[in-house]
Amino acid sequence: MSAESFDVAVIGAGPAGATAAALLAEKEHRVALIDREGFPRKSTSIGWLSARAAPMLKALGVKDKSLLARPFKDVLFLDGDLVKEARPEFGEPAGYLIDRVAFGNALVAAAQAKGATLYDGNAAQDLQLQEDGVAIPLSDGRSVESRLLLLASGRETPLLQRAGLGRYPVSTIVWTAQIDAPLEKGAGPAKPRVVIVLGLDKAGSFGFCALLPDRMCITINWCGDRAEAIRVLIELCQRLYHDARQVSPIDLSAAAGGAKPVPSAAAAALDMDTHVGKHTLLIGEAGRFIAAASNEGIYPAMWSARIAVEVTEKALHSVHSQDELMTFNSQWRIEMADYLRPPNTDSQFLLPLIFSNQPMADRMGAAFFFGENI
Repeated sequence: MSAESFDVAVIGAGPAGATAAALLAEKEHRVALIDREGFPRKSTSIGWLSARAAPMLKALGVKDKSLLARPFKDVLFLDGDLVKEARPEFGEPAGYLIDRVAFGNALVAAAQAKGATLYDGNAAQDLQLQEDGVAIPLSDGRSVESRLLLLASGRETPLLQRAGLGRYPVSTIVWTAQIDAPLEKGAGPAKPRVVIVLGLDKAGSFGFCALLPDRMCITINWCGDRAEAIRVLIELCQRLYHDARQVSPIDLSAAAGGAKPVPSAAAAALDMDTHVGKHTLLIGEAGRFIAAASNEGIYPAMWSARIAVEVTEKALHSVHSQDELMTFNSQWRIEMADYLRPPNTDSQFLLPLIFSNQPMADRMGAAFFFGENI
């Protein structure tokens, strides 16, 4: 079958890919958005989004107010023993509890509304880097050709080497696993609430609990062995209920059945030599754009996409497109490096102060939710 031609192909319709496709299509470029999953997706998955992402959503034209209907300021820090607590104070919402699936659907719909062509339920079988662009054979037998490529296909994309970007650098891996369960009506708090358990070990592991009136999601960010992550997650759920009474009882055996630890190399973008290949930019979680302090990746993914669009726009209008693409390496570091890197002080040494000093608790809150240094 003959290939359809585009200015830019975006592989991966997650937050980074959908954001990039929407912004490029708005500039009247021909954009192909490719994802192995079908849309709209119908499951539910609770997560959180930085409050700093709200202006970006507005710029994308995402008008569904329900996506940001659950802002939260109620944040509780607990120590690893669930004995000491601190409440950082925020003058504005620290973030939003969101349905990640509904959020992703809305971004993809925004990209389509602006003119991007969606190839969903289609896996990119290969990348063929040519002198004047990229050819992408798809799993349904069709093929896409484009001048430039934005690779946004997730943390473990097998296309990395095909894009000429080699392997990721070896770095500290954080294993992330979560239990997401519905609650009986009235069992959860009246307003969105977040509980963060700091100091689960000396390596910086922590737990994140998102509490809604009808749903609860508990995530472990574990710096130890992968095999231990689910056990620690279940134990944390049990302790939060029995010891601290912070969460509602749930059927742990059922809720933990689908929990699988996934690797997250937070802030590993800073260790990568380049995010630029031939005709290609690496964005989102594929480029390891994940905040070190909170292990949150949605806002950094969208941010990296916006910068990539600015660079891609210049490349499309340049006779030396590869030279323009190379500027992405410096541009994202100028804008994003401080947000991505770990706090400038080891949080383990700060834990006693966080739980005894309100200004320090506030600074920890700003580091976690806004990427500020402590």
